[in-house]
Amino acid sequence: MTRSFLTTFALCLSVLVAITVGAAVAKDQKAKQGQVNGSVHMINKDTSTITVMKGNVQRQVIYNNDTKWAYGVQSSAKASSLDQLKEGWYINCKGTFDGVKLVASACRFREAK
Repeated sequence: MTRSFLTTFALCLSVLVAITVGAAVAKDQKAKQGQVNGSVHMINKDTSTITVMKGNVQRQVIYNNDTKWAYGVQSSAKASSLDQLKEGWYINCKGTFDGVKLVASACRFREAK
């Protein structure tokens, strides 16, 4: 009786430790780097988001004050601002994913792909 109680207690304790350590390791993992590109469907300055369409799929891009903006193609992009971006233009944003939304660190846009 005492032996089965101790075995059960040890098993429960080891499961609790495994869950705690697993959560701590998951929290320390680096955020997933990525990019989103396509045409600008909607710009919402109130929520600091841009909806990007690629085919039939909509993706959300979150921008902030640290986001770098550029206009043009990669080889000749010039510094720009969000105010110059228009709906329907092609955009390419790089950053880290927060769930399914991309938190942009840099975005480059142009009038056509």
